[in-house]
Amino acid sequence: MRLSQVFVFILSLVFCACSEREIKESRTTLKPVEIIKDKSIVLHYTKIPSFSSGSGMAYHNGSFYAVGDDDPYLIQVNPLGEILNKWQAWDASQVENGRIKKKVKPDFESIACIPFEKDTLLLIFGSGSKSPKRDVIISFSTRTEEFKTLEGQKFFQWIRTNANLTEDEINLEGAAFHNQVLYLMNRHNNEMYSLPFDGFRHFITTGDTSQFSVTINQFELPTHQKDTARFSGASILAEQNKLLFTATIELTRDWVDDGDILGSFMGEIDLDNLNNKKLTCYPIYNNDSMRFEGKIEALQGFYSEDGITIQFITDDDNGTTGWGQVEY
Repeated sequence: MRLSQVFVFILSLVFCACSEREIKESRTTLKPVEIIKDKSIVLHYTKIPSFSSGSGMAYHNGSFYAVGDDDPYLIQVNPLGEILNKWQAWDASQVENGRIKKKVKPDFESIACIPFEKDTLLLIFGSGSKSPKRDVIISFSTRTEEFKTLEGQKFFQWIRTNANLTEDEINLEGAAFHNQVLYLMNRHNNEMYSLPFDGFRHFITTGDTSQFSVTINQFELPTHQKDTARFSGASILAEQNKLLFTATIELTRDWVDDGDILGSFMGEIDLDNLNNKKLTCYPIYNNDSMRFEGKIEALQGFYSEDGITIQFITDDDNGTTGWGQVEY
Protein backbone atom coordinates (compact mmCIF):
# COMPACT_ATOMS: atom_id res chain seq x y z
CA MET A 1 0.00 0.00 0.00
CA ARG A 2 1.40 3.44 -0.92
CA LEU A 3 2.24 5.97 1.77
CA SER A 4 -0.52 8.32 0.59
CA GLN A 5 -3.08 5.51 0.85
CA VAL A 6 -1.80 4.55 4.28
CA PHE A 7 -2.04 8.17 5.40
CA VAL A 8 -5.66 8.56 4.26
CA PHE A 9 -6.60 5.23 5.89
CA ILE A 10 -4.99 6.29 9.16
CA LEU A 11 -6.73 9.65 9.15
CA SER A 12 -10.09 8.00 8.50
CA LEU A 13 -9.70 6.07 11.75
CA VAL A 14 -8.52 8.97 13.88
CA PHE A 15 -10.71 10.62 16.47
CA CYS A 16 -10.39 14.11 17.88
CA ALA A 17 -11.33 15.28 21.35
CA CYS A 18 -10.85 18.42 23.36
CA SER A 19 -10.70 19.36 26.99
CA GLU A 20 -10.73 22.70 28.76
CA ARG A 21 -9.47 24.02 32.06
CA GLU A 22 -8.88 27.32 33.80
CA ILE A 23 -5.60 28.00 35.62
CA LYS A 24 -5.13 25.65 38.59
CA GLU A 25 -8.13 23.48 37.58
CA SER A 26 -7.55 19.89 36.52
CA ARG A 27 -8.00 18.84 32.92
CA THR A 28 -11.06 16.85 31.92
CA THR A 29 -11.22 14.62 28.86
CA LEU A 30 -14.24 14.54 26.58
CA LYS A 31 -15.39 11.58 24.55
CA PRO A 32 -13.82 11.33 21.08
CA VAL A 33 -15.66 12.73 18.08
CA GLU A 34 -15.38 11.60 14.49
CA ILE A 35 -13.50 13.23 11.66
CA ILE A 36 -16.26 14.52 9.38
CA LYS A 37 -14.41 15.68 6.23
CA ASP A 38 -12.39 13.77 3.68
CA LYS A 39 -9.79 16.09 2.24
CA SER A 40 -8.98 19.53 0.82
CA ILE A 41 -7.57 20.25 -2.64
CA VAL A 42 -4.64 22.55 -3.45
CA LEU A 43 -5.71 24.85 -6.29
CA HIS A 44 -2.55 26.88 -6.69
CA TYR A 45 1.03 26.53 -5.45
CA THR A 46 4.17 28.54 -6.16
CA LYS A 47 7.47 29.55 -4.54
CA ILE A 48 8.27 32.92 -2.96
CA PRO A 49 11.79 33.94 -4.03
CA SER A 50 14.28 35.28 -1.46
CA PHE A 51 12.15 34.25 1.52
CA SER A 52 13.38 31.42 3.71
CA SER A 53 11.43 29.08 5.98
CA GLY A 54 7.99 30.70 5.89
CA SER A 55 6.25 29.94 9.16
CA GLY A 56 3.78 32.64 10.20
CA MET A 57 1.29 34.89 8.44
CA ALA A 58 -1.39 37.46 9.17
CA TYR A 59 -3.83 39.44 7.03
CA HIS A 60 -4.49 43.19 7.12
CA ASN A 61 -6.10 45.60 4.64
CA GLY A 62 -5.87 43.33 1.62
CA SER A 63 -2.30 42.15 2.17
CA PHE A 64 -0.64 39.21 3.87
CA TYR A 65 2.26 39.69 6.26
CA ALA A 66 4.63 36.76 6.72
CA VAL A 67 7.71 35.76 8.70
CA GLY A 68 10.13 32.85 8.43
CA ASP A 69 11.62 31.08 11.41
CA ASP A 70 15.12 32.12 10.34
CA ASP A 71 14.34 34.94 7.91
CA PRO A 72 15.41 38.43 9.07
CA TYR A 73 12.49 40.21 7.37
CA LEU A 74 8.82 40.79 7.83
CA ILE A 75 7.42 40.65 4.30
CA GLN A 76 4.20 41.95 2.76
CA VAL A 77 2.72 39.63 0.14
CA ASN A 78 -0.22 39.93 -2.24
CA PRO A 79 -2.76 37.10 -2.78
CA LEU A 80 -0.60 35.68 -5.60
CA GLY A 81 2.41 35.27 -3.32
CA GLU A 82 4.31 38.23 -4.81
CA ILE A 83 6.41 40.30 -2.41
CA LEU A 84 5.17 43.90 -2.13
CA ASN A 85 7.42 45.17 0.65
CA LYS A 86 9.79 43.99 3.36
CA TRP A 87 11.12 45.35 6.64
CA GLN A 88 14.27 44.35 8.56
CA ALA A 89 12.97 42.64 11.71
CA TRP A 90 16.21 41.14 13.04
CA ASP A 91 19.82 42.20 13.52
CA ALA A 92 21.58 42.06 10.14
CA SER A 93 24.90 41.17 11.82
CA GLN A 94 23.43 37.79 12.77
CA VAL A 95 22.42 36.96 9.19
CA GLU A 96 24.43 34.70 6.88
CA ASN A 97 23.42 33.91 3.28
CA GLY A 98 20.05 35.54 3.84
CA ARG A 99 19.18 33.47 6.94
CA ILE A 100 19.56 34.11 10.66
CA LYS A 101 22.24 31.83 12.04
CA LYS A 102 20.69 28.79 13.74
CA LYS A 103 22.54 29.29 17.02
CA VAL A 104 20.90 32.72 17.50
CA LYS A 105 17.66 32.55 15.51
CA PRO A 106 14.50 33.69 17.37
CA ASP A 107 12.43 31.05 15.55
CA PHE A 108 9.59 33.34 14.44
CA GLU A 109 6.66 30.95 14.03
CA SER A 110 3.49 33.03 14.25
CA ILE A 111 1.90 36.46 13.85
CA ALA A 112 -1.33 37.91 15.24
CA CYS A 113 -2.93 41.06 13.81
CA ILE A 114 -4.35 43.16 16.67
CA PRO A 115 -6.18 46.53 16.78
CA PHE A 116 -4.36 48.58 19.39
CA GLU A 117 -5.44 52.09 20.36
CA LYS A 118 -5.41 54.04 17.06
CA ASP A 119 -3.07 51.57 15.39
CA THR A 120 -2.97 47.98 14.17
CA LEU A 121 -0.12 45.89 15.50
CA LEU A 122 1.40 42.73 14.14
CA LEU A 123 2.65 40.69 17.10
CA ILE A 124 5.46 38.37 15.99
CA PHE A 125 6.16 35.46 18.34
CA GLY A 126 9.25 33.32 18.69
CA SER A 127 8.49 29.71 19.48
CA GLY A 128 9.95 29.71 23.00
CA SER A 129 11.35 26.26 22.22
CA LYS A 130 14.87 27.16 23.30
CA SER A 131 14.96 29.59 26.21
CA PRO A 132 15.96 32.36 26.42
CA LYS A 133 16.99 33.03 22.80
CA ARG A 134 13.58 32.08 21.37
CA ASP A 135 11.58 33.82 24.11
CA VAL A 136 11.01 36.71 21.71
CA ILE A 137 8.00 38.92 20.92
CA ILE A 138 8.23 41.83 18.49
CA SER A 139 5.42 44.23 17.63
CA PHE A 140 5.19 46.01 14.28
CA SER A 141 3.05 49.10 13.81
CA THR A 142 1.26 49.06 10.46
CA ARG A 143 0.78 52.84 10.85
CA THR A 144 4.36 53.93 11.57
CA GLU A 145 6.14 50.80 10.25
CA GLU A 146 8.23 50.67 13.41
CA PHE A 147 9.28 47.61 15.42
CA LYS A 148 9.27 47.34 19.20
CA THR A 149 10.76 44.48 21.21
CA LEU A 150 8.48 43.37 24.07
CA GLU A 151 9.35 41.58 27.33
CA GLY A 152 9.36 38.15 25.73
CA GLN A 153 11.21 36.33 28.51
CA LYS A 154 8.63 37.46 31.07
CA PHE A 155 5.79 36.34 28.82
CA PHE A 156 7.18 32.90 28.03
CA GLN A 157 8.05 32.28 31.67
CA TRP A 158 4.46 33.14 32.61
CA ILE A 159 3.11 30.71 30.00
CA ARG A 160 5.44 27.92 31.12
CA THR A 161 4.49 28.42 34.77
CA ASN A 162 0.74 28.74 34.35
CA ALA A 163 0.41 26.00 31.75
CA ASN A 164 2.66 23.68 33.81
CA LEU A 165 5.22 23.32 31.02
CA THR A 166 8.90 22.54 31.22
CA GLU A 167 11.31 24.35 28.90
CA ASP A 168 11.17 21.32 26.57
CA GLU A 169 7.36 21.37 26.38
CA ILE A 170 6.72 24.74 24.78
CA ASN A 171 6.78 25.42 21.05
CA LEU A 172 4.29 28.11 20.04
CA GLU A 173 3.49 27.65 16.35
CA GLY A 174 0.25 29.56 15.80
CA ALA A 175 -1.36 32.82 16.93
CA ALA A 176 -4.71 34.44 16.17
CA PHE A 177 -6.84 37.25 17.60
CA HIS A 178 -10.64 37.46 17.73
CA ASN A 179 -13.26 39.15 19.91
CA GLN A 180 -10.66 40.54 22.33
CA VAL A 181 -9.01 37.15 22.89
CA LEU A 182 -5.49 36.17 21.83
CA TYR A 183 -5.19 32.48 20.90
CA LEU A 184 -1.80 30.75 20.96
CA MET A 185 -1.21 27.17 19.75
CA ASN A 186 1.45 24.98 21.40
CA ARG A 187 2.81 22.31 19.07
CA HIS A 188 4.29 20.10 21.79
CA ASN A 189 1.02 18.99 23.41
CA ASN A 190 -1.61 20.41 21.01
CA GLU A 191 -2.85 22.90 23.57
CA MET A 192 -4.53 26.22 22.80
CA TYR A 193 -3.97 29.10 25.22
CA SER A 194 -6.73 31.74 25.24
CA LEU A 195 -5.66 35.04 26.81
CA PRO A 196 -8.18 37.89 27.30
CA PHE A 197 -6.62 40.87 25.59
CA ASP A 198 -7.07 43.34 28.45
CA GLY A 199 -4.17 41.67 30.23
CA PHE A 200 -2.07 41.51 27.08
CA ARG A 201 -2.75 45.19 26.34
CA HIS A 202 -1.33 46.01 29.76
CA PHE A 203 1.70 43.82 28.99
CA ILE A 204 2.38 45.56 25.67
CA THR A 205 2.31 48.94 27.40
CA THR A 206 4.18 48.13 30.62
CA GLY A 207 5.92 44.74 30.23
CA ASP A 208 3.97 43.54 33.29
CA THR A 209 2.34 40.06 33.19
CA SER A 210 0.38 40.43 36.44
CA GLN A 211 -2.95 41.02 34.69
CA PHE A 212 -2.76 37.90 32.50
CA SER A 213 -5.28 35.09 32.74
CA VAL A 214 -5.57 32.03 30.53
CA THR A 215 -7.92 29.24 29.53
CA ILE A 216 -6.33 26.07 28.16
CA ASN A 217 -7.92 23.72 25.64
CA GLN A 218 -6.20 20.47 24.73
CA PHE A 219 -6.86 18.52 21.53
CA GLU A 220 -6.19 15.02 20.30
CA LEU A 221 -5.02 14.95 16.68
CA PRO A 222 -4.23 12.17 14.20
CA THR A 223 -1.37 9.75 14.79
CA HIS A 224 0.79 7.60 12.56
CA GLN A 225 2.52 4.77 14.40
CA LYS A 226 4.18 6.63 17.31
CA ASP A 227 4.08 10.09 15.71
CA THR A 228 1.27 12.56 16.34
CA ALA A 229 0.07 15.41 14.15
CA ARG A 230 0.79 18.70 15.89
CA PHE A 231 -0.31 22.29 15.41
CA SER A 232 1.68 24.33 12.92
CA GLY A 233 -0.52 27.40 12.35
CA ALA A 234 -3.81 29.12 13.13
CA SER A 235 -6.13 31.87 11.88
CA ILE A 236 -9.67 33.10 12.50
CA LEU A 237 -12.72 32.61 10.29
CA ALA A 238 -14.66 35.50 11.79
CA GLU A 239 -17.92 34.98 9.91
CA GLN A 240 -18.36 31.57 11.54
CA ASN A 241 -16.53 32.37 14.81
CA LYS A 242 -14.12 29.51 14.18
CA LEU A 243 -10.41 29.04 14.49
CA LEU A 244 -8.83 27.31 11.50
CA PHE A 245 -5.67 25.35 12.14
CA THR A 246 -3.08 23.45 10.19
CA ALA A 247 -1.08 20.56 11.61
CA THR A 248 1.73 18.29 10.42
CA ILE A 249 3.10 14.89 11.29
CA GLU A 250 6.85 15.36 11.52
CA LEU A 251 9.41 12.68 12.30
CA THR A 252 11.44 14.46 14.96
CA ARG A 253 12.13 13.90 18.62
CA ASP A 254 12.62 17.56 19.57
CA TRP A 255 11.61 21.10 18.60
CA VAL A 256 15.08 22.26 17.56
CA ASP A 257 15.86 19.84 14.72
CA ASP A 258 13.41 19.44 11.82
CA GLY A 259 12.28 16.07 10.54
CA ASP A 260 10.64 14.44 7.52
CA ILE A 261 6.98 15.36 6.96
CA LEU A 262 4.44 12.53 6.67
CA GLY A 263 1.61 14.88 5.81
CA SER A 264 -0.24 18.13 6.49
CA PHE A 265 -3.90 18.60 7.18
CA MET A 266 -6.34 21.28 8.27
CA GLY A 267 -9.15 21.52 10.77
CA GLU A 268 -11.42 23.91 12.58
CA ILE A 269 -12.38 24.71 16.17
CA ASP A 270 -15.78 26.21 16.96
CA LEU A 271 -15.02 28.99 19.43
CA ASP A 272 -18.67 29.13 20.53
CA ASN A 273 -18.86 25.49 21.55
CA LEU A 274 -15.46 24.16 22.55
CA ASN A 275 -16.81 21.41 24.80
CA ASN A 276 -19.37 19.78 22.52
CA LYS A 277 -18.77 20.75 18.88
CA LYS A 278 -17.15 18.15 16.64
CA LEU A 279 -13.74 19.05 15.32
CA THR A 280 -12.90 18.51 11.68
CA CYS A 281 -9.57 17.12 10.50
CA TYR A 282 -8.71 16.23 6.92
CA PRO A 283 -5.65 15.69 4.72
CA ILE A 284 -4.46 18.01 1.94
CA TYR A 285 -4.25 16.76 -1.66
CA ASN A 286 -2.95 18.14 -4.92
CA ASN A 287 -5.48 18.54 -7.72
CA ASP A 288 -4.06 15.36 -9.29
CA SER A 289 -5.36 13.41 -6.26
CA MET A 290 -1.85 12.82 -4.91
CA ARG A 291 -1.20 13.72 -1.28
CA PHE A 292 0.33 17.18 -0.82
CA GLU A 293 3.70 16.67 0.83
CA GLY A 294 4.51 20.27 1.76
CA LYS A 295 4.94 21.30 5.39
CA ILE A 296 2.09 23.78 5.83
CA GLU A 297 3.12 26.27 8.50
CA ALA A 298 0.42 28.97 8.44
CA LEU A 299 -2.94 29.77 6.87
CA GLN A 300 -5.61 32.43 6.41
CA GLY A 301 -9.21 31.56 5.57
CA PHE A 302 -11.81 33.61 3.67
CA TYR A 303 -15.53 32.88 3.69
CA SER A 304 -17.98 33.26 0.82
CA GLU A 305 -21.32 31.76 -0.15
CA ASP A 306 -19.44 29.29 -2.34
CA GLY A 307 -17.33 28.01 0.54
CA ILE A 308 -14.03 28.79 2.19
CA THR A 309 -10.78 29.57 0.40
CA ILE A 310 -7.55 29.27 2.37
CA GLN A 311 -4.16 30.79 1.56
CA PHE A 312 -1.19 29.02 3.13
CA ILE A 313 2.60 29.02 3.29
CA THR A 314 4.99 26.09 3.50
CA ASP A 315 8.55 25.59 4.72
CA ASP A 316 10.81 22.92 3.21
CA ASP A 317 13.45 23.43 5.96
CA ASN A 318 16.02 24.13 3.25
CA GLY A 319 15.50 27.86 2.81
CA THR A 320 12.49 27.84 0.48
CA THR A 321 8.98 29.12 1.16
CA GLY A 322 5.93 27.98 -0.79
CA TRP A 323 2.68 29.89 -1.25
CA GLY A 324 -0.58 28.11 -2.00
CA GLN A 325 -4.35 28.19 -2.07
CA VAL A 326 -6.72 25.50 -0.86
CA GLU A 327 -10.38 24.87 -1.56
CA TYR A 328 -12.02 24.05 1.76
